Amino acid sequence: MKVVISVFSFLLVLMISGFAFAFSTGNSADNFKGETFKGFIKIREGRELFVDYVKPEAGQPMLIILNGLTYSTVQWNRFVAEISKRGVGLLRYDMFGMGQTLLKYAPATDVISYQDQAEDLKKLLTVMKLKGPYNFVGLSYGGGIGLAYSFVYPQDIKNLILMAPYTEPLEGQYKWIMSQIWATRQVYPYNPASDDELYDYFLHQIVYATYPQAEPVVLQNPFILEGVFRMVQGIRKFRPVDLTRQIPATTHLMIAEFDQYIPRPVLNTFWDAVPAASKGTCVIVKNSEHKIPEAMPAFAAKWVYDILQGANHASSKCQ
Repeated sequence: MKVVISVFSFLLVLMISGFAFAFSTGNSADNFKGETFKGFIKIREGRELFVDYVKPEAGQPMLIILNGLTYSTVQWNRFVAEISKRGVGLLRYDMFGMGQTLLKYAPATDVISYQDQAEDLKKLLTVMKLKGPYNFVGLSYGGGIGLAYSFVYPQDIKNLILMAPYTEPLEGQYKWIMSQIWATRQVYPYNPASDDELYDYFLHQIVYATYPQAEPVVLQNPFILEGVFRMVQGIRKFRPVDLTRQIPATTHLMIAEFDQYIPRPVLNTFWDAVPAASKGTCVIVKNSEHKIPEAMPAFAAKWVYDILQGANHASSKCQ
């Protein structure tokens, strides 16, 4: 019995030590050395981000991956497995409100603005001493953050690769919330809440009522839903579609044929507004839903790699 207890105690200590290590590794940029790195990196006082880094092989480019709204570094695994075969360097990280970073600071209690996410990315790249210009690939929300970054730091961008990106608030969601605000004003004319406060109130309801069914991944832990709400809250007024004249980089667009969230006309409108000088390639991914890196990882990896190598000869017209 004593032997069993001793073994159990040893395993318990080992588990606790491993957990502590996971949340302390990377507190200094000095830890960022070698071929690979997985852990937290301090980007400023009171803020660390979880990073999964693989150094590029000789002569290969570096790719920075920007998570979708309900993503963490894990959901890119299938895409990463494909593109890493080519020796590409990869930087995955969990933004504030996502994945391991969310767990470190949970619960999220304040608005997570898209501007702060872009600044966090800038600080991370600086701390890690990764030399630009950079190649970004972003899914959905991550595409929106990539666009926000490019508007502020255009000189940093070599390729901005957008997979089903956020370019404006979802029309159906917006209209429903505005109808609820209108109804509230009719029934409760003396309600002291501002329109913004009411908007966030009804947005909160949508996230908690619909995301668990549409995105079961949000049920993995009790903090994800609130983190998602705080990120949506912080990006809902951002409209990259109105700022396309500021896009300086070579921008590439990937549209999912069966995107259940972003209608194709929305992305067509965005692409039409991008200046010709900034347009790279555009492709419609057949038989794919919104999460292209999971739905079509091999195709997506090849398309991205060809862009990084300057060998993608696809048209700038979406087809």
